[in-house]
Amino acid sequence: MFWNKYKNFVRKDIEPDEIFMDSANLPGFERGLFEGRIEAPLSNRVPYSVFAVFLFVAFAALALLIRLQVINHDAYLARAENNTLTRVRLSAERGLIYDRNMNELAWNSSDGRAYWKDSGLAHILGYLGYPDKILAGIDPKSRVGRGGIEAVYEELLRGKDGSRLIEESADGDILSQSVELEPVNGKSVVLTIDAEMQSKFFSIVEEVVKTRGFRAGAGAVIDVQTGEILAAVSFPEFSSEVLSQSSSEEEIISYLKSGSQPFFFRAFEGLYAPGSIFKTVVALAALSEKIIDPAKQIFSAGSISIPNPYFPDQSSTFYDWKAHGWVDMRRALAVSSNIYFYTVGGGFGNQNGLGVKKITDYALRMGLGKKVGVELAESEGFLPSPEWKEKNDPLDPVWRIGDTYNLSIGQGMVQVTPLQMASVVATISRGGVSSDIHLVKGTMLRDKFDPINLQPDKKADIPDDAFEIVKEGMKQAAEYGTASALSGLGVKVGGKTGTAEIGSEKKKVNSWLLGFMPYDNPRMAVSIVLEAGNSQNLVGATYAARELILWLVENRPEYLR
Repeated sequence: MFWNKYKNFVRKDIEPDEIFMDSANLPGFERGLFEGRIEAPLSNRVPYSVFAVFLFVAFAALALLIRLQVINHDAYLARAENNTLTRVRLSAERGLIYDRNMNELAWNSSDGRAYWKDSGLAHILGYLGYPDKILAGIDPKSRVGRGGIEAVYEELLRGKDGSRLIEESADGDILSQSVELEPVNGKSVVLTIDAEMQSKFFSIVEEVVKTRGFRAGAGAVIDVQTGEILAAVSFPEFSSEVLSQSSSEEEIISYLKSGSQPFFFRAFEGLYAPGSIFKTVVALAALSEKIIDPAKQIFSAGSISIPNPYFPDQSSTFYDWKAHGWVDMRRALAVSSNIYFYTVGGGFGNQNGLGVKKITDYALRMGLGKKVGVELAESEGFLPSPEWKEKNDPLDPVWRIGDTYNLSIGQGMVQVTPLQMASVVATISRGGVSSDIHLVKGTMLRDKFDPINLQPDKKADIPDDAFEIVKEGMKQAAEYGTASALSGLGVKVGGKTGTAEIGSEKKKVNSWLLGFMPYDNPRMAVSIVLEAGNSQNLVGATYAARELILWLVENRPEYLR
């Protein structure tokens, strides 16, 4: 019996490896190898508990399957066969358009796109219409920009549409819905335009056109220090709201059938013979090339005659608009003497002229004959050349002195836009320095404003003293010359008028005015053209400029300091 107890004691309590333990491990066990640990077996309840959990999950899954496949089989089958899953477009909110003073010019309303209350901004803002073709990511039923800033900045203004998944029953009840893709609202665009100035300028041009028998009119105002376009008008125009909203078909057809071309943005796209405002460019060229001393006087008796190359006994006569007597460069600009500029442009007597190539070269230096580079569509203009005439005038392909004379006073085939001429006078006012002309200040999302990138200022390759003399001639024009209606308005102005004859009978004219102000510290440049008026009419672009300046003195004195 003692032996049996001894065997049990040995078997249960002491193992041989516990007796002969490595003495090196006595001070500290290798815990990572589980040395020195006594294993304790798991309780029998643990595996039973795990088994119970798995058994519960299995029964729950089985119950759900029975519910789906047996109990509610018919209901779910009907839902699967008759319900529809529809992806619905979530339209992004279109960005707004602001003027420089953060007045809203275009915004979203329940009836469609809404626009600035007063006339004058349609060509700049544009309108919304259905797309001409299917565009990726755009609902064919949605409207997109179809002109002006609305079209040019369409992608930014539109943003990106999102989508929602909607499940509907056969009866049209919504069973479930969830947003699949959140819409991204469009950015807003901030313009350089002063909306109140724009509307006033437009109303002035409109009034003169209607009351004085012109066909149309256009103009542009530029901040000469920044290149920002403060106003750019074109009359007649269309209504952005009429075209963007659900207007009557008759209203839209009336625009399309109108002979006055209301969709034509004359300020940027209109091409006109510049008339005497082109004399500023010819003067710069003559002074730069030292063709004539600015103090030298030329006599204007009212006309000059040159021999006819085909009939030597006959002469070709070129007229001044009046006999001015002796005039130097400054006075010739002030009174707009044709004889003076015929002479320095083409030469006469013992006075050499510039010639056509030098005239067009300096016109290019001043930005004519090419696009200004503004954000909206614009025309390049046109500068004639002997090569062009040879190719395009089969009846008289040779460039003659008379062609140079006509070019010297802005007649003939030369064509410019009002925007180009506003840029020219802005450059003159700053002594040959020009800024990047632009219509957009930047874009905005919520309160974050991102300005556009501008090119650095440029200096025309023309001497500074040439610009000073031309500016002095323009000052005299406003003091006592052809632009004297601009004197006494509360701000000193430099101006130049132009009257370009159009048509073979020369009974119609385009009336021009260029101006900059204040004279001593130029801030604003303006160009105005009134199209196809009666040649006997004495009220034209200069009167329109006077009315605009009076408004500016009263309402925008900060521009005239």
